Amino acid sequence: MSLQFTILLIGLLLFTAVWTTKLSSRLNIPALLIFIALGMIAGSDITGFIRFDDAELAQLLGTVALIIILFEGGLQTVWKEVKTELAPSLSLATFGVFIATTIVAVASHYILGFSWANAFLLGAIVGSTDAAAIFSVLSGQSVRRKVGSTLEVESGTNDPMAVFLTVLFLEFVTNPKEASLLSGLSSLIWEMVIGLLLGLLIGWVASTLLNRIDLSSSSFYPILLMSFAFLSFGLADTIHASGFLAVYVTAIYISNHELVYRQTLVRFTMSMAHLAQIGMFIVLGLLVFPKQLLDPQVILSSIALALILIFIARPVSVWLSLLPFKYSWQEKVFISFAGLKGAVPIILATYPLVAGIENAGMIFNIVFFTVLLSTLIQGSMLTFLADRLQLNETGSSTIQTVIEFMSIGKPNAEIIELTIPNSHPFVGQAISDIDLPQEFLVTAIIRNDQIITPRGDTVFEGRDQLLLLTPKHRIKTLKRFLFPKTP
Repeated sequence: MSLQFTILLIGLLLFTAVWTTKLSSRLNIPALLIFIALGMIAGSDITGFIRFDDAELAQLLGTVALIIILFEGGLQTVWKEVKTELAPSLSLATFGVFIATTIVAVASHYILGFSWANAFLLGAIVGSTDAAAIFSVLSGQSVRRKVGSTLEVESGTNDPMAVFLTVLFLEFVTNPKEASLLSGLSSLIWEMVIGLLLGLLIGWVASTLLNRIDLSSSSFYPILLMSFAFLSFGLADTIHASGFLAVYVTAIYISNHELVYRQTLVRFTMSMAHLAQIGMFIVLGLLVFPKQLLDPQVILSSIALALILIFIARPVSVWLSLLPFKYSWQEKVFISFAGLKGAVPIILATYPLVAGIENAGMIFNIVFFTVLLSTLIQGSMLTFLADRLQLNETGSSTIQTVIEFMSIGKPNAEIIELTIPNSHPFVGQAISDIDLPQEFLVTAIIRNDQIITPRGDTVFEGRDQLLLLTPKHRIKTLKRFLFPKTP
């Protein structure tokens, strides 16, 4: 294939991927399924436009994409909202993953006839909840904050456990005489503790440097921010700590401290994460040969394992992991059903391919088919399930930055957006009747999709969206003025 045609094809795939997100919304199916389908269509077995079977390269590209996705997810995490759900999330990310792995391993041993080492390897690969899938699906949900925070922190922190179990059981397959559960457990503790500490350290360095350095152009700040994501992973991985955990913790630390050009940096990272998701799932789709998926053994085994994973392994792991914590049965049901599988299991399934073990191709195909079924069944029903379980939240009165005014050094003013709840004291009052401090200015009101120019006699109504100009250092003062009961 010529260079020109390759570049043209990449452009067409990206263009098609973006436009098909509209289709995924209408059909209520996760967009990642469409991205994977695009990769499969462009791959060897269907159109043959791109011939790709390099598992090692796919593993590398997938890891890079996951670093960006986890980093973006951490930047969106508000610590004060998730800290109360930290303990149950970590229970799900460790104890829960091990329970799910064990149940799937038992099923794989008896259904597929795999050895126990191979069965536990397969269980470890599909046992974790995928951060890319969770962040993608929950971004369009108004699910109860407690439930959403639990799922986000779980999916952001369970990668170390999944990678640890995969590497451990792969060692039992390839080198059973030297593999040891005790050494594996000590390795897991090292990976998680050092990954956490390194993430905090690099987060502190990043926050300090970003706020103090004076770069010649503001366009360099997003690049500098992204460099810390790869530094976190690279340094942690070099000393055999958890790179994925380090990346996630680094992003959470940065997000929850003062950050210059915050909204510009967050939006840049969001765009990078969307691009990473599209590219990652297309590449993983290219790695699959659809003709092999049509093998009756692969189809039947995958269906059986997917059903066991969705309706037995995940619910059992959730209910046991959350026993010490106060969650309603509705919340446990939703968390159980929201254990989406996505890129992480497929990337982990490349480990056996790279190692060249027996049944590696079959393991990869079963994992891929299982992920497709899991995403299709669970991802497409989450909105319906949240409605039925009454777990959706109405819009809250949060403050969001719309525009940052940038000087050569640091931004000194922002236009923020907030929605006035129906019960807010402003409702029914004119602007002139409100003792709004002089440094704050109401620049526009959006009501019923119409922009209203504010005047002194303009009366506020419930659900009005206000755009206010405020000095950056006075945002907390404005928040206390508007919502005095907010901590």
